[in-house]
Amino acid sequence: MRDAFVAVAGIALAISISGCAQQRTGVQAAADAMGATTLNSIQYSGSGSASAFGQAFTPGERWPRFEAKTYVAAVDYQTPAMRLEIVRAQGEHPPRGGGGQPFAGDQRTVQAVSGKHAWSEGGAQPVANPDAVSDRARQVWLTPHGVIKAALASGATANGNIVALKIEGRDVKVTLNDQNLVDRVEYLTTNSVVGDVPVEIAYSDYADYGGVKFPKRIVEKQDGFETLDVTIRDVKPNAAVSLPVPPAVAEAPAPPASPKVDVEKVGNGLWSLNAAGTRSLAVEFKDHIVMLEGPTSEARSLAVNDLVRTTVPGKPITYVVNTHAHYDHAGGLRTYVAQGVTVITYETNKPFFEQVWARPRTIEPDLLAKSPKPAMVETVSDKKVLTDGSRTLELYHLQDSGHNVATLIAYLPAERILMYGDGYNPPPGDDPRDPTRTPEFGMDLYKNVQRLKLNVNRIAPVHGRVVPFDNFKKAIGIGSLTN
Repeated sequence: MRDAFVAVAGIALAISISGCAQQRTGVQAAADAMGATTLNSIQYSGSGSASAFGQAFTPGERWPRFEAKTYVAAVDYQTPAMRLEIVRAQGEHPPRGGGGQPFAGDQRTVQAVSGKHAWSEGGAQPVANPDAVSDRARQVWLTPHGVIKAALASGATANGNIVALKIEGRDVKVTLNDQNLVDRVEYLTTNSVVGDVPVEIAYSDYADYGGVKFPKRIVEKQDGFETLDVTIRDVKPNAAVSLPVPPAVAEAPAPPASPKVDVEKVGNGLWSLNAAGTRSLAVEFKDHIVMLEGPTSEARSLAVNDLVRTTVPGKPITYVVNTHAHYDHAGGLRTYVAQGVTVITYETNKPFFEQVWARPRTIEPDLLAKSPKPAMVETVSDKKVLTDGSRTLELYHLQDSGHNVATLIAYLPAERILMYGDGYNPPPGDDPRDPTRTPEFGMDLYKNVQRLKLNVNRIAPVHGRVVPFDNFKKAIGIGSLTN
């Protein structure tokens, strides 16, 4: 993180001394046309739509759309710092896909970066996001004026209407239009499921705001699908932007080298493993272990698997069950493939995984990229049973799910535990109801439990602790509340 900050600070320092003394080049012409040279800060706002990357209703299709009722960005190019606030409302009717839907009301997110610190706002205290510093710092310099300032500072020149430079260690391509205004910015980011991800930001319909040109429309695509489409209605050049680092963020400890894993025994030979904000289940059979879900990232899978092997020594992990292909649920699967573990998933997910796992991974090569091997994948159509004669694990297709069309649920009949990916996330506290969501996806899950005649006593969601099934029923309006 320190190296990332040094790089950003270097850009800011170079910008401060570049001035107008540079020879008029393609980049300088763009700075003049856009009014970038004398611009130290900017605030802009509007509305439109935002979509949830990696949360498609069907694997390989577009990201689910949300209404962006409020979109406000404040940028300080001198610190450098940036604050982005988005208020989202439900955009898919009926709800389709992930991203936290279905919303019960407006959802507000605030992300900020200042120097070497990044954080999120919205709770009682700002929450430090140290792993997001580099990505958010890059966003400062991918804004229309930021990218020109970064080009001036780095000495980049234009080749025709194309400017190539590095920002926060990534190659960035800038396309200028015939008026020397920034038309498009392209670069690569990375994701643990699909590898290198192309990102394109298009800026169009420029207007003049006191000598500063700014686009009235911003459209961003990630991996070919829209993630943002906003119309800008208010622009304030050189606005007073002050983003001091909150004390709780400045004093936050550095993140651990590997994710912390908390393990809870929830039954005989059953362990719930909580790490990196998600949970998985380890199921012990006579001579092997089956993992239910491989979410989030390689770092999480490595840490969890190490603890499982310590907790249950002498029994290899032979299977990992994937509930569905949303990127937060499938982010750690490739680690299992690299370790020779067979993946079990719904039948239509197999060709999706085979396609995306074959893509380049130049930004962050993982273990499988460094030592390639064929993936062993078994599929489920309607039902699959794993048993050793004493323990039975049943896998079912979650039919008619609005969250994801290709989803599995897992049921342990002897223990009466239902494990699933999404549908209901138990909130903290005694009240089982989640005030942020409406119950459509929970009802989808409940209808399948009824259809399959599963005698469920407890639920083990990926996004929440193990709780009684009655809590789930009360949350979706099936059972009565006692409080």
